[in-house]
Amino acid sequence: RNGMQRTIRILRVVLLVLIVGVLAYIGFSFNRTPHPPAQNPLDTDVATQRPGDKSIAKSDKFHDVQTIGGRVVMEIVAERVVAFASRWTTLEGVRMTIYRANGLTYQLSCPNAEFNSETKEALAKGGVKVLSSDGVEISTAEIRFDGNRLTNDIPVQFKIDRWNGNAGALDLDVAGETLRLHKQVNATMTPEQPSEQPMTLAGAESVFHRRENTVTFNNTVQMTRGPESLR
Repeated sequence: RNGMQRTIRILRVVLLVLIVGVLAYIGFSFNRTPHPPAQNPLDTDVATQRPGDKSIAKSDKFHDVQTIGGRVVMEIVAERVVAFASRWTTLEGVRMTIYRANGLTYQLSCPNAEFNSETKEALAKGGVKVLSSDGVEISTAEIRFDGNRLTNDIPVQFKIDRWNGNAGALDLDVAGETLRLHKQVNATMTPEQPSEQPMTLAGAESVFHRRENTVTFNNTVQMTRGPESLR
């Protein structure tokens, strides 16, 4: 009996010491000044992508399909994405395809882009290439898509059917299938026959109507073909 009482007294002392120790540890943990966590390199990159915006999701792969009335109108694929609270998403290694109801497609590729899931607005940058299934090729540093129009206000290089050239800006109406090149356009048409000389047209603006398969050059136009010149 005396041994049992001695054991109980020892257990009481041990339990008291354990309880005091746990409480002391908890108090020490709460009173300690916490060390700031090491900053994730991805978080630093996110902050530079959209300063002031809050990232809510990150992924190394992205595939988004936009539909209207059950018909696929746009598809976006990217290697890395970061979604933000503002509904904007930054993407890297981007491929965007626009599907028209008449079967015409536009494919856009670029290293970096921003896409708004609510407004469908997109900004592609870092070197952009646009290819259409009807023979249009466009290369430029960046381009904006508002859901219907591809626009920019910087130099572009283009190839449209047999035309090759450059311009200072563009406005591509996807629904209207009309491409307006402006801010000085220089274009050379490759002849159908090797014996023919190429024709060069320069002007302030050119408008390619893809449905009618016509092109109009406007404002101070000069045509050159070999020794022939027309202003």
